[in-house]
Amino acid sequence: MNQPPRRENRIFELLRVYHRSRENIRVLLDMSDMALYEKMGFIDAWQEEMAEFFAQNGYCFACNRLLDRCGCEEPLRPRAQRTSA
Repeated sequence: MNQPPRRENRIFELLRVYHRSRENIRVLLDMSDMALYEKMGFIDAWQEEMAEFFAQNGYCFACNRLLDRCGCEEPLRPRAQRTSA
């Protein structure tokens, strides 16, 4: 039976996706005849998408911690506003 990953194991799944995607981007750029500045723009956009992907899954792309536990001095994504109930 295929169970969904437990919350604490989710980061490992996200990192597998990241590494697979990074390798695909590397191969694509190696094969591309884009200028260096175009490749840098492409990498920038890819990193932004990965940061968004991590945030959508509740993790900081920079430190790989849950967003609530992110200790980054300058987080890539703003921390969610907490409301007291």
